[in-house]
Parts: sequence; structure tokens; C-alpha cells
Amino acid sequence: MTNTQLHKDIVTKLIAEALPNNDVAYVESVVTPETVTRRAGFASLLQATDQIKPAASNFMGWVHKGWDSLHAALSEQKVTMREVVADGNQVIAHYTYTAKHAGTFASAPATGKTIHWDEIGIFKFNNDDTWIIHLGIWDMKSHLAGLKATFGALRI
Repeated sequence: MTNTQLHKDIVTKLIAEALPNNDVAYVESVVTPETVTRRAGFASLLQATDQIKPAASNFMGWVHKGWDSLHAALSEQKVTMREVVADGNQVIAHYTYTAKHAGTFASAPATGKTIHWDEIGIFKFNNDDTWIIHLGIWDMKSHLAGLKATFGALRI
């Protein structure tokens, strides 16, 4: 039997607390070294601008090579969990990030502006309640104009 409430709690703590506060120890406690991630959004933008080159599809590689860079550029991070649902070993979460552009991001100098973006994450757990797969989608299209206004130096 799966523990859907435990999985929802892990995802909520990961997204709303651990990542915004750069709590890498918590992240490492709920994943395996082989945990897979496939992301679209900021990670893709950072790769396109050659700012980061995380290991292909490895979540901890992304955390160490991508999230560290993103966290340094975006301060005052807050996450609002919109919806978290679970079925079996899978959790789907919709959440909104808010952050201040406080450092260089994708080669764009800090603007001091606040940005917002929505994400949907799909998280799969193994039978040991360890998170093993992440699929993340950031709503880039609807926020592209806002990004250009915030990150004026970006060529997106």
C-alpha cells in the first residue's frame, strides 16, 4: 500500500520550503542519487544561455549546477501551493513561485523586480517512499512578456 499523504507532504515541503530556502540537505534526504528530472522553463533558459550545464536528467545535478545559480539570482523566494493531488505513488502539484531578481540571471544583471511564475510538477515515488522521477513544466508562454520586462538584457 502506498502512503499518498506522506508523498504529498514530501512534495509540499520540498517545493514550498526546501528549494526556496536552499535546504539541499532536505532535498538529498528525499531523493536517490539517480532521481530523474525533466524540466522546461528556467532550467532550459539557463542552459540556452550557457550559464549552466547540469547533468542530463539527474535531479541532484540540477540542484547543484542549476538551482544554486537560480537561487543566487532570485532572492526572497516564496511558493504558494495551489493544488497537490496524489494517486498511488504519484503526486501532481501546481504552485506559484514569487522571487526578486537580485543577482545575475542568464547573463542579465539584477533588476530588483519581483517575478512570478506557475509550475506544475509530477513526482513519482518508489515503494520505499523515496522520490525517483520529476517532470516539471513552467508556464513560459504566458510569462514571456513579463520576463522580457523584468530581464531586459535577455534575448528570449
